[in-house]
Amino acid sequence: MRNESARRIGDELKLILERLQVLAKEERARRGPDVEAMEIAVVNLDSAIEILTE
Repeated sequence: MRNESARRIGDELKLILERLQVLAKEERARRGPDVEAMEIAVVNLDSAIEILTE
């Protein structure tokens, strides 16, 4: 991504992704009802970060 502002947002989102991954792992461990939604969110956010930081 050539746009510096977008690249910075991608970098900021990395911290949020880490937090979401921890929550998804905890949800998986307790077999909570939101596991699938959280895993989808992790994949989508990871993809967005990859696009923004390329």
